[in-house]
Amino acid sequence: MSVGTSLASPADHPLSPRAARLAAELEAWGRRTITLAELWPLFARADPASATRPTRRADLAATIAVLATAGMVKTSRNLDRTAEPPLPARLTMSQPTATMSAAALALAVPWRPELAWAATARLTVGQVGVLQVVNTWLRDHGRDIDILPLRERSLDLFGYEKRLDALLSTSLFGPDRLTLRMLRTFRSHPPLPVRRIGDGPILLVVENADTFDSLRRALAAASSGVGHIAWGAGAAFEASVLSIGELPEVRDVAYFGDLDADGLRIPSSAAVSAAAENLPPIRPAHGLYQLLLDQGFPQPGQKPVDPHRAIELASWLRKPAASVEDLLVRGLRIPQEAASARMLGNTADSWIADLR
Repeated sequence: MSVGTSLASPADHPLSPRAARLAAELEAWGRRTITLAELWPLFARADPASATRPTRRADLAATIAVLATAGMVKTSRNLDRTAEPPLPARLTMSQPTATMSAAALALAVPWRPELAWAATARLTVGQVGVLQVVNTWLRDHGRDIDILPLRERSLDLFGYEKRLDALLSTSLFGPDRLTLRMLRTFRSHPPLPVRRIGDGPILLVVENADTFDSLRRALAAASSGVGHIAWGAGAAFEASVLSIGELPEVRDVAYFGDLDADGLRIPSSAAVSAAAENLPPIRPAHGLYQLLLDQGFPQPGQKPVDPHRAIELASWLRKPAASVEDLLVRGLRIPQEAASARMLGNTADSWIADLR
């Protein structure tokens, strides 16, 4: 397996499922070269069953040979001879662009109707390999009706539960290409920790755990329209927002978080996801944010935000946006913990107005 050696025409040897999975791992590798020591973990991920096989080294040698034939890698002349068979000490990957080798591989595959587009698409060798795996799966499981969560399907297809996560943002997915429906899978969303505290239609989502506890106790002692209070768990709310659909009695969602860049980006992003799923809009809990601005002490130490980005982030707040823009641009923040249990109890008449 010397540098530049071609064992056969790529069209004569479509990638094996194992080689296809390793090709995808290599294309996701951050550099064009990879040492044998770095290659072993990728091979273990591409072929988990190999870890316990006595033929593991021979399997890797055969897989490298397939990828070299396909034109995806070139092997170094320097070999590791610590065991049999010898293995190249280093691989060099071809540029991650569509090549004649990839085109030849694609033309050699008898594609299922769902993947007929692959024969003429501009693909990399690794992408052809990924589609070969899907092609075989569709052939063998075309009549199956099981629908699995994304990571379970990814493990089923590729032997690695996070492979589909990485592929979703690539050109392989899209209209008239791969879809979650074709793969009979879906993106599950994490649960949103919720407590019922009344009969009202409002769900109040609180970014941080301590303020969640303080507000839960404050609302229990007050009259409001808040029927549920949820812990957003920081950035987790960007995904768990979709769990609101499991609360049909909720008709209004108010959010309260830190007054900083991340604290505003989270609800803004969640609002986009909620709108796409026809969920209630994610609005700011105006009274609580105003309480932070009136009573909290700005803290330094943040990276100043570009003025245009500050306007964009603060626009979700609407009412106190100008004051918040100034905070962000100056590199200041007000943590929501400034709305302490004592302060919430002493000022309930002011902050609770828009939660009734």
